[in-house]
Amino acid sequence: MHTARDCRWQASISFGLLFAHAFAFLGCSIRRTNAVEHVVIILKENHTFDNYFGTYPGADGVTTGLTSTGSTVPLMPMPDADQAQLCNSWDCAIEALNGGKMNDFDLISSGLSAYTQASEQQIPNYWQYARHFTLADHYFTSVHGPSLPNHLFTLAAQSGGVIDNVSSNGGGVACDGTPTGTVPVIDANGNRTAQSPCFDFTTLADLLGDAGLSWRYYADGGGGTFSVIRHIRNGPMWVNAQNSSAQFLEDAQSGRLPAMAWLLPPSTASEHPPNSICAGDNQTAQFVNAIMQGPAWNSTVVFVTYDDFGGFYDHVPPPQLDQDGLGPRVPLLIISPFAKPGYISHTLYEHSSLLKFVETQYHLRSLTARDAAASTMLDSFDFNQPPQPSLVLPSHKCP
Repeated sequence: MHTARDCRWQASISFGLLFAHAFAFLGCSIRRTNAVEHVVIILKENHTFDNYFGTYPGADGVTTGLTSTGSTVPLMPMPDADQAQLCNSWDCAIEALNGGKMNDFDLISSGLSAYTQASEQQIPNYWQYARHFTLADHYFTSVHGPSLPNHLFTLAAQSGGVIDNVSSNGGGVACDGTPTGTVPVIDANGNRTAQSPCFDFTTLADLLGDAGLSWRYYADGGGGTFSVIRHIRNGPMWVNAQNSSAQFLEDAQSGRLPAMAWLLPPSTASEHPPNSICAGDNQTAQFVNAIMQGPAWNSTVVFVTYDDFGGFYDHVPPPQLDQDGLGPRVPLLIISPFAKPGYISHTLYEHSSLLKFVETQYHLRSLTARDAAASTMLDSFDFNQPPQPSLVLPSHKCP
């Protein structure tokens, strides 16, 4: 079993990367582009860049992977509804990365089931967006691990030390006071404790509210990750987190998009194995179509990305900025009238970069060292270009 310290294989360059990360595009980061009035993060589940875009022309992708035995194996065609039992926990992620060698993904899965790759024909909408807008091929997850800690980073540029999802074992208390499982939390020395899944730290929603800017969180079932933030779960802002994905479609089409929206698709369209990736591709297009056909398209930036690597293979070693990560690489699509057309960004991004972009656009302060150091992402935009037209895509037939 690897410890937290084992992931510091790039310690000699970590601080250099961190400061380079911080000062990249400094000249651009101090100006607000008034054209942006709405930012939408669509957060999908469990795929790596090589798993979805390894064959995309011009991107940093591969069609083969390395294994623990020293072999190079082809990335096999990915089933639409992948039944493989893959591990994406904190420990499994660190084991798969193997000190940056990226060759132990076979040890966290059944055989070579992590070594798969979707084709353009399976996810045609995503490839269409990449061709017409911007694709980022050096976007990494914030944490070596699964959904919860990475979702927290998309809200607050930190996870509060959380490194895994809530366990099924009792002993914890949710923010609403009900009994629940616990989550593993790691301290600065790498020590782990099991704690209740209820934390209290400042989120981007707090900054938006303080600035008088609107926000909504859309997740079927209500609340999502905001349910583990005590002051939001038990305070007046909780109503902002009580929105469904169907409500998002209504808001986008009717001109009621907030300044900031987080959108979690329904589970059947999340692309979390074994759910259909075709269904997820169609659902994402439905959400984006609603924005494009609504009145806010000309002032909106949409980010489509994935919470964690899901156990799938990726060949690019994540830079190690701190104890939490970075974790394995995932796709990021930037869809906007201001996105550079057909552009592939090779700039280092992570979940905190999304917050940095919002903070830059809306003149908000940073939340943590992570978003303070993150790229503004402005290399992927051209606010002086003629606005890109909408690209309304039809649904395609699924297996």
